Amino acid sequence: METTIRQINEVEFAFEVNATAADLEPEIARALRTQRARSTMRGFRPGRVPLSLVKKLYGKTVGEAVAAETVQKAYEAEVLERDAHQVLGQPTMTAFEYEPGGDLHAVVQFGVRPSFELKDLTGETVSKLVRPVTDADVEEEILRLRKKEADLVPVEEPATVDDYVVIDLQRLDEGTDTPIIGEKQEDVAFMLKDEEQPEALRSALVGMRPGESLRLDLPHGHGDHVHTHRYAVTVKDVKRQELPELDADFIKSVTKDRLEDEAALREEIRSHLVEAWERRGREMMEEEMVERMVDLHPIPVPSSVIEMYLDSFVKDLESYVGGELPPGFDEARYRADRRPDAERQARWMFIRDRLIEEEALAVTDEDRQAFFEKTAGDGKLTPEVLRQYYKAMPGLSEQLDQRLINEKVFAFLASRFDIIEKDLETMEAEAEVRRTAGAVPASEAPKEETAPVVSDDD
Repeated sequence: METTIRQINEVEFAFEVNATAADLEPEIARALRTQRARSTMRGFRPGRVPLSLVKKLYGKTVGEAVAAETVQKAYEAEVLERDAHQVLGQPTMTAFEYEPGGDLHAVVQFGVRPSFELKDLTGETVSKLVRPVTDADVEEEILRLRKKEADLVPVEEPATVDDYVVIDLQRLDEGTDTPIIGEKQEDVAFMLKDEEQPEALRSALVGMRPGESLRLDLPHGHGDHVHTHRYAVTVKDVKRQELPELDADFIKSVTKDRLEDEAALREEIRSHLVEAWERRGREMMEEEMVERMVDLHPIPVPSSVIEMYLDSFVKDLESYVGGELPPGFDEARYRADRRPDAERQARWMFIRDRLIEEEALAVTDEDRQAFFEKTAGDGKLTPEVLRQYYKAMPGLSEQLDQRLINEKVFAFLASRFDIIEKDLETMEAEAEVRRTAGAVPASEAPKEETAPVVSDDD
């Protein structure tokens, strides 16, 4: 048997196997005897079926299995066990030529880690969002909390866009305006700002009082099959939010008895908002660092690694939709569309690994302890309890180490890039320019939004 390894490109190699029939014959004969020993057939004692008959029945299958196993063992011995190549991902059989009693020719393609030097980052810049928290931001968050706890009370006044309505919808015959029996929806309730409701309906209801009615044509259907139906719309109730007073009882309620003073609540909200905007600015800067590093290092990526990332994308999608892709889903098209993303993520993996290696970055037990102490800062759990929990839960310790090493990678990059602080308006304008040029999707633009700073989990 002869084997050769030839380089296809910087990151991919082909392992070629050529074996004659004589090379394969001893293993095939041994496999046929094994098959005979476990074969049963009417008219013969177990294990005593004539070898010629076993060969006739199973020879093709056994020969192909031996040939495939020969390729696998040769690949393991010549490629994996010799450590001459840093193999990544799953190898691919690109050629397999074998017929029973004949010679074997096979080619296995495998990918390796690319070799490259990290670029000097002198003069390279990244942007960091700096967004001060104002008194108006605090007031907006307090209003959000009050609205969340508000009661809906009936009013006799005309409905406004901020109100909640309860209506009946009676479909009408479009020729005679007579009600169609069985086509009535009663007690349909929604907020007039709910954009999931038809705009024509919401606009028509603004200004109406309880007890008033109107006739209205509303869209029905989807896509190219949209048409209108006529309805009689009757307003049964208009309800308005009655905001609770910003008193001690309210503050204790929304903070789970942690606070009762208005000044303390405002201070906590401001602190949470500052933390939220700082986190958003840091995340945006880290995303830009990744993009800059990937652009600065156009290193080749082996197909095996790209396929590995695509496999993970498909698995994530399956989990997202409930464990199984919907019927008719074009997985090939999905993989083709996501291939550039997979290649960029793989490239960042190589860059990140090289940074960790060159800078000798590592997670220490002190790093983990600092994380546990910070996380346990609210007093609900002790650092030691957290440590034991992370040890006991499968995969959590590894996830923590990945998180901590990523923090070290980005801290190192932040020390090498020139960081330019920018306000929200500037960042939005620059994102719009990139989006117009097709360089960034709308989802990556900074948004004037924050997560709730006082939640039910507090």
